[in-house]
Parts: sequence; structure tokens; C-alpha cells
Amino acid sequence: MITRTKDELVSVREAARQCGRNMETIRRWIWGGKLPAQKLGNQLFIKRSDLASYCRETATKQYQAEKKEDFLERAIRLRNKIRARTGTEFDVVADLKKMREERMNELEQSLR
Repeated sequence: MITRTKDELVSVREAARQCGRNMETIRRWIWGGKLPAQKLGNQLFIKRSDLASYCRETATKQYQAEKKEDFLERAIRLRNKIRARTGTEFDVVADLKKMREERMNELEQSLR
């Protein structure tokens, strides 16, 4: 008599559905050694308990919300730090435009 246990095997397709992931993601986890699996014939199967623990582990790692510093605040701090070090004023947008123009001129000359 075969009894079903908590460690019954699930296919990659079923594992992906249960974890809310793509089948290729599940395969990458397996081939990367992160998720143990068994190959039966030409199909991969995962123990349901292994899948549950790995999905729970990756979910807690991936979705931990942390307070992120505002991008604008970081940019202003960086700009002030550069000004303090170099002692010069600069305009990033103007510098980028100048670099692009120079690069376009180089490309035009190389095509002639």
C-alpha cells in the first residue's frame, strides 16, 4: 500500500504554480543547487517540503521592506561632496550634452 506523505513529489510546473514563479526560475534554482530535486525519466520532481521551505526562505529574503533613502537626497549629498572635494561648480546636464556632442563629432569624422 502506498501512503502519501508530506514529502510527496511535485513537478516543476506544479512547483512554479505553488511558488508563484516561472518554471524556468524553478529549474534555475534546481540546476544552481539551491533547490534539491530528483530526476525521474526526463522530468524533474521536487519534494513538497523542500519546495515549501525554499519558497518561504526566498520570500522573506526578497520582500523585506527597508527604508530607502530618497534618490534626490542622495544625489544632492553626492553633488555637495564632489563640490567640497574639487572646489568647482559643475552642471551635470551640460557636461553630458558636451560629452555627447564630442562623441557624435568623433563618430561623424570616423565615417568620412
